[in-house]
Amino acid sequence: MADRAPRAQEDKEDIVAPEAHPELVETLLAQIDASAHPAPLSRALAEDSAAGRFKAPDVALVGLKGALAAAAETQACDDPVLAEVAALNATGARADAAARLDAALKDGANDARQAAAFRQDRICNAPERAAARHLAALKAAAPAGGVNRAAVELLYEKLEAGEAANDPWDMLVALELAKALLKRAKGRDLGQAQTSLANCHQVIGQFRPGRKHLDLAADLFAAAAKAASRTKQPENWAFAQHNLGGIQELIGLRHQDGAMLKKAAKAYGNVLEVFNAQGNPVEWANTTSALANVKAALGRMAQDPVAIQDAVEMFDNVFDALEGDDLAQDRARARANLAMANRHLGEVTEDEALLHTVLEDFTEALDDITAPAPRARLLQARALTHLALKDPDAAEADFEAALALGSRDFADYRAGANHIGLARVALMQGDKAKAEAALITAKAAFAAEPASAALKDCEALSAALAG
Repeated sequence: MADRAPRAQEDKEDIVAPEAHPELVETLLAQIDASAHPAPLSRALAEDSAAGRFKAPDVALVGLKGALAAAAETQACDDPVLAEVAALNATGARADAAARLDAALKDGANDARQAAAFRQDRICNAPERAAARHLAALKAAAPAGGVNRAAVELLYEKLEAGEAANDPWDMLVALELAKALLKRAKGRDLGQAQTSLANCHQVIGQFRPGRKHLDLAADLFAAAAKAASRTKQPENWAFAQHNLGGIQELIGLRHQDGAMLKKAAKAYGNVLEVFNAQGNPVEWANTTSALANVKAALGRMAQDPVAIQDAVEMFDNVFDALEGDDLAQDRARARANLAMANRHLGEVTEDEALLHTVLEDFTEALDDITAPAPRARLLQARALTHLALKDPDAAEADFEAALALGSRDFADYRAGANHIGLARVALMQGDKAKAEAALITAKAAFAAEPASAALKDCEALSAALAG
């Protein structure tokens, strides 16, 4: 049996006392209809959201509104037990409400009370209890394909729903389901369980500052890749390598970590040992695009135009392999990666004509990409291109547009990077006060990572302001 990924550090965050964030509590309460919800319950739920893992106000607000909606749904039920539960919730006595509902379920369950129990888990901010309840329900139902398969499908359903809606609750329930599956996984199920938990950590890590969740995802993907057999299951091995390369690329780009980017390049190279342009054109094209993106970033770090040009040339046959309406998003991502590579080349060579072409490429890619996360990434990249062309006003508009898309995609880290960009804009515009304000906001975003490259950028800009 393959070694399990390290889990000792995984739950540390769960046992640390929640930190108070009174300003965020008041911010959240100001954005709900106070007259529609009992004040004790609203404040208790707002305090949960403010002290939870997702501190970005827009994400925390989604969590708060979801919990309030759950409470309102229980209150609207025509059931005497649920009326008692709702009355206890209204006073803020959520634990007593949960106990009353659990006692009623033992005496005799019905659909309304079972549904209310899942809502009560949310009201009580207990994702681990919700996960256990889901697993118990699956065992009782004996679904086709087995409990494990049904649980995996459910956790991805929750993870994707949470990611799409910026809803912390669904993401945390998915995380708890994945943890439970890993604890019981054996043999062939182990790699799948490690991958599922890694995907949860990767998604959650993109909503939060710090490296904890992303590093856990990297460890788990590495363990899953180790468990896969290169000779017996080459395609599974290749997909595991692609997952590993993806998280290493994410960490490397987010932290300007060249060593991690080199690991990503190796993992993507491993994938291309299995998938080729003739037999697996789509997998080959997507992996080649990702590998080229990594190599271009490494070339940018080294200020090596030859290496970046080599990366650009890797796209020569990629788009031919991504023809067809069903591959439109793959094609758009590849086009965005090519524009990124050309931006690096244009900056290193100071080729203004190329940078103007890059602006057109980013604009074209933005026409095809609607999801907030990749749009924010492209807007930030286009803003940096405007800065390279000494156009601070256009750069400012794109940085602000990226920030307006919310906290998804690198969470506070991405927001902080945009504020660094706004500080550079303000310096170009000669507005020191505006630059200082942007840097204060950026530094707060990177407080969880005192050794980050971005924080060093903040310090360098602060020194420039003081000079």
